[in-house]
Amino acid sequence: ESINKNELSIEGFLSHFEKEGNIDHLKNSLIGKPSQLMASNPSHRENNIERVISQHLLFLYRYIKFYSKMAFSNSKIKSVEEFGMLVTVMQQETITKSELIKRNIIDKSAGIEIINRLIKMQLMIQSVNPNDQRSQLIHLTDSGKMELYQLFGKMDQLGKIATGELSDTEKIHLAQMLKKLDHFHYENYTDKAKSELEDYLPQS
Repeated sequence: ESINKNELSIEGFLSHFEKEGNIDHLKNSLIGKPSQLMASNPSHRENNIERVISQHLLFLYRYIKFYSKMAFSNSKIKSVEEFGMLVTVMQQETITKSELIKRNIIDKSAGIEIINRLIKMQLMIQSVNPNDQRSQLIHLTDSGKMELYQLFGKMDQLGKIATGELSDTEKIHLAQMLKKLDHFHYENYTDKAKSELEDYLPQS
């Protein structure tokens, strides 16, 4: 019996291909098959479901970056990283510079550059932390709040575009899976005792 794969739920879709035993159908459409020469190389490895998922996540991030350029076209805010920084400060009202960078999962040097750029545009201000003279507190300016308020509608549209034609149920299931992944990766990211790639592998 013919199955319409577009009408399957996420679980049904994955179950269907598990029965077929072929993950090539789940690959990103832009990822081609290895050439015969490449496949015959002793170092070649067959594709696996973990690599397929990683490829999709990477491409999804790039798609969102593409759409976001249109969302930010008429704003002083020019990237999802800048937007994320400002939203975090708005939620916290005041936050240390180091904590702001950590919460946004950004490299320290890149995070400092973004913060300095937002301060230069007068979307943020910084002040000395009264509890720790070595650190600085970041606050949102009225101009920063206004820029965010003007973007919220566009970001709602971006979210709807990013989730595509998923049903409401699929969106909830996807959010649950992504939340689980986020918990795993944040634990890894903040664990300073780990230094080698193998240290980050899941234990189960």
